[in-house]
Amino acid sequence: METKKVLFVDDDTNLLHAMQRKLRRKFDFSIAVGPEEALRLLREEGPFAVCISDMRMPGMDGVSLLSEIKKISPDTVKMMLTGNADQHTAVDAINRGHIFRFFSKPCDDDMLEDGIRAAIRQYQLITAERELIENTLAGSIKVLTDVLAQLNPTIFGRAMRVKSWCDAVAGEIDYPQPWELGLAALLSPIGLVSLPPDLLARLSQEKPLQPLERDIIKRTPEVGRQLISNIPRLEHVGQMVYYQNRNFDGTGFPSEGPLGTDIPLGARVLRILNDLGQLTDREAPAVQNFDELRHNPHRYDPDLFEKITQQLAVIDESYDETVYPDGEEIDIFLKDLRVRDFLMTDIETKAGQILLAHGHYISDVQLQRIRVFQELHKFHEPIRVRRGGTQPE
Repeated sequence: METKKVLFVDDDTNLLHAMQRKLRRKFDFSIAVGPEEALRLLREEGPFAVCISDMRMPGMDGVSLLSEIKKISPDTVKMMLTGNADQHTAVDAINRGHIFRFFSKPCDDDMLEDGIRAAIRQYQLITAERELIENTLAGSIKVLTDVLAQLNPTIFGRAMRVKSWCDAVAGEIDYPQPWELGLAALLSPIGLVSLPPDLLARLSQEKPLQPLERDIIKRTPEVGRQLISNIPRLEHVGQMVYYQNRNFDGTGFPSEGPLGTDIPLGARVLRILNDLGQLTDREAPAVQNFDELRHNPHRYDPDLFEKITQQLAVIDESYDETVYPDGEEIDIFLKDLRVRDFLMTDIETKAGQILLAHGHYISDVQLQRIRVFQELHKFHEPIRVRRGGTQPE
């Protein structure tokens, strides 16, 4: 969102009002008395292009405030204007507060105005670049996900489920760029495009594989990284995909590389959630699924494993597994399909491919998957579902 709003933060109300009188005709200028009011304004009236903060304020110093602002509004350009201009303060502000400019009180008015204008230009550059990247990424990612959906609906559906889990745990583990984590989950199986069709079919059906075939499959994350590396700004995503099968103790694929917490955080998340996705096709995993993973503790970051278990267990506890044994059977078109509908007939393409067999309740993830496939294929319609009814005792 484009903005030229400027926020000035200090605990000295006289200084704040003096600055407001000087600058309100030149900028869209707001003031905040102290850090708490600044954070409230950022949440309620943001985004702001620029935030200028004093250093010494009660409750929270300027560096801590600017660090918090980076979490709330990462694009906001941060500046510091302070009378406490020692070297330690300046270094701390640059390293922790990620400031764009540092000014000492008293500051020349023209110098401060020039600094604010430069900060607004910096904000415009940041946001314009992000919008360009997001639009480019959106098109590139759609191509990759369409390829994956065409390649194998089962594997694509699992990737979508893992992505939803990544979205759920990103906040709990303080993941800095949640969109990267979700995208890595969605693209984690993209390397499978390199497999021969017959091998991919046996893999999907969980049929026994020969040692050479297993070795070929083991190397697919490398192919995935190569594909993703062709898209600008997805270097981190490519690294996550590459190391997704690297075990915490250093075993797995690749055979050489980082160990323990030196493995990229996103790859450690995928190591847990991809294995989880192979154990269950439920939208929310059961505690028993995590217990099964505990049989291979060398694979997983133990602290991360416990955080993810705790977070997804909460989702599991609130999961509604309502079934409808005595509902009404109706014929509908796919566009009218709802979560919790019970399939009485297969969902089948006109080419004869079964996307989802009868006898299943439609989950949110499955409905999303069906919507993607509707853009790619024509289906036999209408289909028969059972809808409504009561939950059994």
